[in-house]
Order: sequence, then C-alpha cells, then structure tokens
Amino acid sequence: MIKGKDILGRPIVAVSNGEKIDTVHDVVFDHNANQVLALLVDEGGWFSSAKAVPFGSIRSFGEDAVMIGSADDITTSREDGQLKEALEAKHSLIGMKLLTSDGQDLGRIADVYFDDTTGRVEGYEATGGLFSDLSSGRTFVPAPEQVQIGEDAAIVPVTVAAAMQEQEPGGIKGALQSASASVKDAYGNVAEGVQGAYVSAADSVKETYGNIAEATKERQKEYVVGRTAGSDLTLEDGSVLVAKGETITALHADRAEADGKLTALATSATGGTIADAYGSAAHSVQERYEDVKGATAERQKAYVVGKTASRDITTDGGEVIVPQGAVITTFQADRAEATGKLAALTAAATAGAISSGAQALTTRADMDPDDPQAAVGRRLQSDVRAPGGSLVGAQGQIVTPAILERARHLGVERQLLAATRSGTSTAGASAAVAGGLATVSEGASGLLDRAKSWLGDKRDQAESALDERQQEAQEQRVRDALGRPVTRVILAPDDSIILNVGEIITHRAVQAARDGDVLDILLASVSTEVPHLDPLASRPTETGTAALDSQPDPTAPREA
Repeated sequence: MIKGKDILGRPIVAVSNGEKIDTVHDVVFDHNANQVLALLVDEGGWFSSAKAVPFGSIRSFGEDAVMIGSADDITTSREDGQLKEALEAKHSLIGMKLLTSDGQDLGRIADVYFDDTTGRVEGYEATGGLFSDLSSGRTFVPAPEQVQIGEDAAIVPVTVAAAMQEQEPGGIKGALQSASASVKDAYGNVAEGVQGAYVSAADSVKETYGNIAEATKERQKEYVVGRTAGSDLTLEDGSVLVAKGETITALHADRAEADGKLTALATSATGGTIADAYGSAAHSVQERYEDVKGATAERQKAYVVGKTASRDITTDGGEVIVPQGAVITTFQADRAEATGKLAALTAAATAGAISSGAQALTTRADMDPDDPQAAVGRRLQSDVRAPGGSLVGAQGQIVTPAILERARHLGVERQLLAATRSGTSTAGASAAVAGGLATVSEGASGLLDRAKSWLGDKRDQAESALDERQQEAQEQRVRDALGRPVTRVILAPDDSIILNVGEIITHRAVQAARDGDVLDILLASVSTEVPHLDPLASRPTETGTAALDSQPDPTAPREA
C-alpha cells in the first residue's frame, strides 16, 4: 500500500538504461473507477500538453524511485483521452469533506492510500470526523467500491462508518454494550429473543470468569474488591460477611480468606457483576425496541436477512422455516411473513446477533494478548511498514484478517500487534479483561471532558495544517496559471474588468484578483487548451526585460 504524498517528488527511473526520466509531480485518480490513473510528471502549459506515466506502465514503487520500462512509457493528455478528461475535471480530493450517505461526517481528506500493484484506492487519511484518532487528530477511512465525488464533498455508503468501528475490549460490560449497539436497528417485538440472548451470553461470560476460582488468593482478593456481591455470603458461625448488593471491600476479602470463603466471595462478585451489566444492557435494549415496534414488514425482513437464528422458527403446522444456527435468507423471511411468523423470526435474529457479538468478545477475552490474531479488529496507532518501505497498515486503520495475513507474509506481524497497543501494558490490559471491567465507568466523565478538550486542540492544529496545505496548493495553481489565457471575463467587485477573454494572466492580474476577492474565479477560468499557434507569430511586440541581447527587436524595421 502506498500513501499518495509519500511518492511526490520521487524520481522516475527507466529500467532499460537507468536514466532518470522525471519526478512525480502529482497522482491522477480515476474517480469513477476509484483507482490511480497515472503519475503526473508535467502539468503542461499553453503551448504543451500534460505528461504522465500511466499506472499500467509502472514496473515497481521503490523506496527511492519509481521504476518504469523506458522513456517511451510517458504519455500526454493529447494522446490519452482518459488522462485529459481526468485533468480537466479539476477534482482535488485534498481538503474535501467525507460524508456518509446518511450525513455522518468522517472528516476532511488529507491524503489517499492505494494498492501499489493494482492502483486500487484502499482508503483515505482524514482529519477530524467521528473517528478521529486521539493521538493525532487523524484516522483511516476505508475506501468502498463506489465513491460519489461532488464539488464540495465525497459521499460514501453508511457501511464505511461501520467498518471504522474498533472492536470493544473483552469483559462483561464490553460484550453487553456491543450487543446492545448491534441491535439498535432491529424491528418488531423481540422481548423473547432478547431474553434468550441474555441467557446465552451469560453462560459464555461465566466461562470467562470461571477460572478466577483457581487463581491465587492475592489475585482473587484483587478481583473481588470494589465489586458488588451477587448474593449473601454467610460465614460458618451464621453471620453475614457481605450482603447481596453490597460493595465488597478489602476488609471483606481478608475476612473471607481467613474463614476459607474467598472462592465463594469471588463467585458472588462475578454474579453481581453479571447482574449489573445485564440489567443495564437490558434496559438500554428495551428502550430501543419501544421505538421500533411499529416497523413495516419490509424493514423487518431487511433486518433479519443475513443474521443467524438463535432457535428453530416453525409454522403453526410444524413446518421448520429456519433451523437454529442457520443464516436467514430472503426466501425464509418471505415465508415467515406469509405464515405470520415474521415477528418471531426477528426475535430469533436479534437473539442470534447479541449471542454472536457476546461470544466473539468473550473469545477475544480468552485470547492470548501476545497472539498476533488479537490485533484483528483493533485500530493501528502508528504506520506499519514492510522491510521495503511500503505500508502494511496505516495509522487509524482497523486491522482486518487480510491486513494480518499481509503482515505475516512480510514478516511484520509482531510490529502490527505492537502498533495496536499504543504503549499500553499488555499485562494491565489482560488483568482488566479478566476482571470484567466492572469499574470502567468510574471517573469516565471527567476523563471524557479532558479528552474532548485535548482533541479540540489537536483538531485545531490539524485544521491549521490543512489550511496551510490548501494555501500551498492555491499558490501552486497561481504559478501554473501565470502566462495562460482566461476563458471568460474576470470582473472586480466594482465591475471593472481585470482581464478580458483570452488575455494572459499576469502577476498584476493575480494581485488585482486577490484584492477583489475573486482569485478563485480567476483560477477556475484558466484555459488548459493547447493552441496550435506559431510562437513567433504570437510574440508580443515589446521585448522582454530579460531577453537575450542577441535576439532582434520585433518592433525594429526589417532590412530590405
């Protein structure tokens, strides 16, 4: 994977003779195909066409040079109609806002990542937006199959935002929060399904915490302190050490150890944590379902297709519409609607979604934190590069199985895993998972306020840097425009004419356009056509101040 701005200014060298042909000036994209079209080496001018290397002619991207076959691989916008069309479209991705089709702001594009073999756009580096990385104000937005490029924004499907969600950490609350969120768009009456899902999830969570009974006494005491007792714990003399619902203290733990009741106290603490977490999640899920009971059948069917049924769904006559564990198809959804079992199917689909989410997170909790597989679903906190310099994963990108496989192939899977940790202690993270994260919300409000303040500062810095880049880009456009004609009349605010049609853009014209706040109009009116003129015939009558003395004065009379 290549980052666009990493190759700007990189030499282009011919394999045939080792000659440096030119340098990369810009990357040209085919927005309809969502891939790199060519590497621009010369933007051209009034008397010349733009030059570029078609992506198909690139042999390889090296750390120090881009390799092509020979100088003959260079093409021009006059010869390549697709290149000419892309350049004339003048769609600059840098600075453009990324929005999902339902209006979620994913930030502004700061750079583009593409596959160095196919040229396919793999993602965008964005500043700000919903998923802005707290460490830099930037994040990685995966590129979908189709992107709608407009004048002011690029529109991507809603699924892009879903793909940017980092998987929650393991533990009871993480599992239930994930399960609750995963069904927020469910439809119909699913009370039965929710109950079934919670029973299934409870079993998987208990397995995760079951090994606490076999832990050391010190570890058991660390685990129970601060948690809520799920039941009364009675000592041998009949006295109650800790009552159901009471918060367990270090004194309780020491007394339980002395009386041989520490394992029982740990079991009680686990039960209390499960009860708290499930109660909170149940309330959250129930509130969401109250809002969707009246959903249409079509929306219910759209929801269930592709999900796993948590139990058999049968007709009143005993026909099995969907067996337990099967992925629900469109045909089965239609059949459920026809037999009046669509609500039951929706309930089963919801239960399956919650159970699958909880089970996946429980599996993650059990996973060895040093296993590279643990990186899947996590967000990279820094770039991960192959030995040759190419990007395996970009900062802010969610690690997928494909990225992990690429890292394994290139021998950098350990670096990939390390990049998802951002300096956090593996042992500390494992202890947090084993402990159930029951106290994770304590003090979160103050931390969030500080994070928001810090993030605001970082976003301001990122926006300032983006403004600087945009200013630099505009100045480059100004330099490219000088000496070219305009395609329409450029008017000042007082309607005086700065330039008429066909007149040459000069430094004075640029300054007048700046003063009149119409520079954008001037730059949008630059002619890029290649005129078929004799340069000497179109030469001005006045000799340039920097012209050679040996050149004749065009205003002087010619000798007979």
